[in-house]
Amino acid sequence: MFVTVAIAIPSAKTFTYAVPASLLADVAVGKRVLVPFGRKRLTGFVLSVQPETLCTQDLKEILALLDADPLFGPDDLPFYEWVSRYYLHPLGKTLGEVLPGALAVKSHRWWRLAENGLPADRNVPPEQDQIIACLARHPAGLPVNRLRQLTARTDLARDLRRLEAVGLVTAEERLNRAPSRSKGEKWVCLDPDFPRNGRLTSRQAVIIAFLKGRSETRIGDLPPLFSDPIAALRTLARRGFVRIMERTRLPPPSEEETVRGSEHPIVLNPRQAAVLAEIEQCLASGLFSPSLLQGVTGSGKTEVYLRAIERVLQGQGGALYLVPEIALTNQLLNRISGRFPASTIAVLHSGIAAGARFEQWRRIRRGEIRLVVGARSALFAPIQNLRLIIVDEEHDPSYKQDDRLRYNARDLALVRGRYAQATVILGSATPAVQSRFQADRGRYRYLTLPARIDDRPLPAVEVIDLRLARDEQGRTPVLSSPLVTALRETLASGKQSLLFLNRRGFHTYLFCPDCGLAFTCPNCDLALTHHAGENLLKCHHCDYHRKPDALCPACRGNRVRSYGTGTERVEEEIRRLFPEARIARLDSDTTARRGSLDAILRRLERREIDILVGTQMITKGHDFPQITLVGVVAADASLNIADFRAAERTFQVLTQVAGRSGRGDAPGRVIIQTFNPNHYALLRAQQHDYDGFYTEELQFRQELTYPPFSRIVGIHFSLGKREEGKRAVARMGRRARELAASLTAEKIEVIGPAESPLARIRGRYRWQLLLKGKQSGPLHRLAERIAQEADGGLRVQIDVDPINFM
Repeated sequence: MFVTVAIAIPSAKTFTYAVPASLLADVAVGKRVLVPFGRKRLTGFVLSVQPETLCTQDLKEILALLDADPLFGPDDLPFYEWVSRYYLHPLGKTLGEVLPGALAVKSHRWWRLAENGLPADRNVPPEQDQIIACLARHPAGLPVNRLRQLTARTDLARDLRRLEAVGLVTAEERLNRAPSRSKGEKWVCLDPDFPRNGRLTSRQAVIIAFLKGRSETRIGDLPPLFSDPIAALRTLARRGFVRIMERTRLPPPSEEETVRGSEHPIVLNPRQAAVLAEIEQCLASGLFSPSLLQGVTGSGKTEVYLRAIERVLQGQGGALYLVPEIALTNQLLNRISGRFPASTIAVLHSGIAAGARFEQWRRIRRGEIRLVVGARSALFAPIQNLRLIIVDEEHDPSYKQDDRLRYNARDLALVRGRYAQATVILGSATPAVQSRFQADRGRYRYLTLPARIDDRPLPAVEVIDLRLARDEQGRTPVLSSPLVTALRETLASGKQSLLFLNRRGFHTYLFCPDCGLAFTCPNCDLALTHHAGENLLKCHHCDYHRKPDALCPACRGNRVRSYGTGTERVEEEIRRLFPEARIARLDSDTTARRGSLDAILRRLERREIDILVGTQMITKGHDFPQITLVGVVAADASLNIADFRAAERTFQVLTQVAGRSGRGDAPGRVIIQTFNPNHYALLRAQQHDYDGFYTEELQFRQELTYPPFSRIVGIHFSLGKREEGKRAVARMGRRARELAASLTAEKIEVIGPAESPLARIRGRYRWQLLLKGKQSGPLHRLAERIAQEADGGLRVQIDVDPINFM
């Protein structure tokens, strides 16, 4: 018997291996195998099993099966293959990245001194002697990465080969350790096939009797008579009597949600009921049915989603609920756990520990879990009988992964829905221009919720022209007078306020007004952000950080100043103006520790915070009825980025953050500060006019043939040496134009190459080239050819349908 295996290497090739007799009964598609690959042993994924092979050469055998159950089945494989082809990413690497993290088992090369000992008269160059001395201090050997750290050298390969050739050092391949287990909750249930006549101790018999008739039980909830039951349960699991499962802890339903779900179930209004009826028609058809649900903020989209999920689960189908960021999952889970049994829900996102994620994946694959909630990576979960996919806040750029496999979960949700013949709902108050365009063309069913629950009014929006605002010293203030007055009035009324700033840090950067020097990162061409609370300058792209200088390093002047405004600066200004207020800040700095985000949101929900200062984390998905004022400190930040979607993103973020206001009984108010009050994105956001914005933006896109009137593929080049990189990239630009003219009759526009806006990151200089055309196929073929012909040591990355142009 033979198997076709995909290995996570930078090649689209698959490989054939023989199956030893000892593994014949257990090998199957979707299992991981350990295989010999050159001098290494690597993890592969079984793609097919066949009794014979056309290969005439002697084949190596697989070394081990790494899974008792397949991670995916033959029905899942076509979707994974489509992802690999479309995003031009090798199938082995694709599988390695979409399956649960930390699963790969592979060997690493370790180096140690030769067994014959260290010759006293060794005659080697100093750089090789340094390696020998380092290995002498570590008799068990060192992996090459650790050896690089200890010698402070990256160019070890040649010296190691020479030392090996003369017999002074030896190398061996060692397998990496298994992933560490998580500390999630442990649950237990009877195995359906447990031996009915097996002999049991009295303690084991009591446990089995208790579990009979129960589906699943959390081990921590076992009665007190089972004190410290884990040892007995493990023995029963080894003998096939019980199954022990590990699961991420779900938040308990809030008191409000419990009351809603029991005494006062929500009654849908006529608009919600009409939308749900259309979704139910799609579900009943059993066909691929894509829909765009456009509902204003606070219109009750989430309740419609939950009702649709309820219908699917009642019919023994599976459902997938995607949210753009981890920050949104806990509040959503709070609602979901009040509606569905915890045993039927899995949570998948990058913040879940590897062990719990792997356990949940296996339970989903076995059909024990039918509702999966999570961020973009949850899209790949092997849900059985998948009938419904919900993509909430579908416009959000967080659905796009910007490294390795550069997929867009929003787009792939539609592809997966087509393979599964499922209903797909894309939901947003501000749909992506591309999504609304497809709905207008009839490719998606278009559903709307045009008003808030109970017809509550949308908040009044006021735009403040910062060009006219001045403080006592004649400078532009951080907070304008109307915004300060509104904060004071809201505080006096006992309501809550939210201040939004799409930046973090105390100031954008430090500079010297005498010579003009800006304090920048030595690794990246970026200003260092000043974090006053820690008294640190930080680079948010390579993590470089240092203390700020008191004197300018260039001219030794002592007038070093800060420029710009960040969340810390806004927080400080609020504390100065309102010392009696309870103030908190929510950004990536204050939420770095596990659980800190939830703690801040719970305080806000309990009304222990009067004014919350935050970044984009606070703009979407959250529902806090006591927030009546939203202030946008600087609306221009997103308008000035180098991206044709700048206006769209600005309109979306302003509409989303405005939607946090007035969701309760009291009317809401929004104040937007800007230097560009006449921009159409700001004017339409002020009027809550999505249709007007969409019309203007679509005209702009059509005139310049930007998506949705074209497709784009981005090609990113990087090199450690700037001048060599510039020459190599220029050659690739000329070659790209030659290939574009010769490979296809379709016109393909080659834009660039140009230096990336973030021109250097982690010591590597960066350039980008854009390919624009009508059809994706020719663009893909051209991009692959360019990547194959790249020379001069360039590192090349292809980004299909790019979102981030930085």
